[in-house]
Amino acid sequence: MSLDPARFMKKAMSIASLQNCVDANALHPGFEDQNADIVRKLCKEAIGPLAPSLAWVCSRRMLAAHLLCMTAVGLYAILLPILSPRWLEENIAAEATRVGSDLAKQKGVFRVSITVLSVLNFMCMATIALARKAIKSVAINNLVLETWKDKQAHAHIVGVFRQSYEMSAWMLSLVIAIYAAISSLSGLPNKLLFLFAWSPAFLPVWVVLQLVAFVRLMAALSLFEVEAYYSELEATGSGCAEAQDFMTHVTEGHWLRLLRRHQELIQSLKNVSRAISSTVLFFQNVVAGASLLLLWVARASQHDAMSASGYVLLAFIVLCSGIVAMLPLASITDLCQSRRLGRRSLLYLADKYSGWPMTAPVHAEYMRFMQHLNTREAGMFVPTMGLVTRSSLCQKIMFYVKVLPLALAVTMGWWRRG
Repeated sequence: MSLDPARFMKKAMSIASLQNCVDANALHPGFEDQNADIVRKLCKEAIGPLAPSLAWVCSRRMLAAHLLCMTAVGLYAILLPILSPRWLEENIAAEATRVGSDLAKQKGVFRVSITVLSVLNFMCMATIALARKAIKSVAINNLVLETWKDKQAHAHIVGVFRQSYEMSAWMLSLVIAIYAAISSLSGLPNKLLFLFAWSPAFLPVWVVLQLVAFVRLMAALSLFEVEAYYSELEATGSGCAEAQDFMTHVTEGHWLRLLRRHQELIQSLKNVSRAISSTVLFFQNVVAGASLLLLWVARASQHDAMSASGYVLLAFIVLCSGIVAMLPLASITDLCQSRRLGRRSLLYLADKYSGWPMTAPVHAEYMRFMQHLNTREAGMFVPTMGLVTRSSLCQKIMFYVKVLPLALAVTMGWWRRG
């Protein structure tokens, strides 16, 4: 993201005063509703009249409608195996014959799968409530107000959110298409009825995809603040053609001011991380639960190599999607403290000034500033992952890639052993 340093310097100087203003306004009873209205306006600007389809930014009435629909879906999933309609019995019998399992065992697999899906559905309901609570926080409102005042940053945030929404819509369409293809090729006697009966299950899938858009939006807002500080630090040596110019330009108190600004930045990132941590945690649990369910179904389909391997691949895709969703948060942490060669970060930028001439008092302040940067962790924090970095996420993905061939080999071996 390339933004004007002069704009960011001006905006960065007003963050502390804006925070004080927001804290004062937070004392008013209707402040949380104002926070939600601000984010709602941002979403309407990004995606237009489709904004109510995002449950965590819509009105309380729309939120209640979302939760009611998801409750109905969960209860429907629980009651379906109890009622056992004829078409479902015929489909389960056909599936048992196809995978080489007895009918009683296949019914048990179906009931367990439905129970887990119901639990994941109710967990998605919790994530909606947590996401809505997060956007009402003072930390998120502070960032939205700050970006709202800067036209270039605001346009970037709107673009990121629009892209995230479109990506979620395309992903949902892809899931529906794949599900329809699998149903049509499965050889079930009641294909269309089965597909229609399970169409409500796509609502929780849409909620999960909403969380990806939520994480990307929160990351884009936080990245604006880090970029503001980066531009302010980069402007330290601007206009200094010679060494003597730098000594004149950088006076006592400059590095201490940057140190205090960095402390404010760390606190702001902590507040944002704290606001979204519950939502991200539930999102990770939903992804992990869905992956484990797919692996368990793969184990139950051990006599059908293609089906079992297909479920293993789906579990791998779900796990990787949960990791990829965290990449925008990792980019913030890397911009704050990455030490990798060639990576753009505050640490490398600050270290660039180590060879520049300074007076003794200014150099002492600079050393204190560098010690602070090297010892204080800065970035986005998730309870189950700690600081989210690209290296940690890549390690997880590489672990899944290494385990995938083994899982496929074991899957292929299950059906041969019978």
